[in-house]
Amino acid sequence: MENQARILIVDDDADFVAATRKILEANGYEVDSSYTTHEAKKKIRAHRPDLILMDVMMERMNDGFVLCTELKNDDRYKDIPVIVLTSVTEKTGLKFSPEKDGEYLEAEALLDKPVEPAELLRRIRELSS
Repeated sequence: MENQARILIVDDDADFVAATRKILEANGYEVDSSYTTHEAKKKIRAHRPDLILMDVMMERMNDGFVLCTELKNDDRYKDIPVIVLTSVTEKTGLKFSPEKDGEYLEAEALLDKPVEPAELLRRIRELSS
């Protein structure tokens, strides 16, 4: 299967990263991963991804928000689509969406964990084509 896009997964949950990697690679995507935002920044600079999947709560509760904001305010990276995959609503009760919270969450999409593989792949295809 031909590589469709280079995807970077940024999440501190190793099991989630491994499962998502399998799904993406089985569908022809080239996948890299990072377990911290610091590591993610280095990987983004070294091998610019076509799309980023990221969690919100990692080392700190707002790491995903901060990284997404940094990327979207940097001319070099602002056009990289970001899909936020998170269980923040389940854990905190707070609900976010790019439509109503775009000022705080500049991602192109937000999906709640656990996400169905078919839905994840559909959103990736929409944003990486």
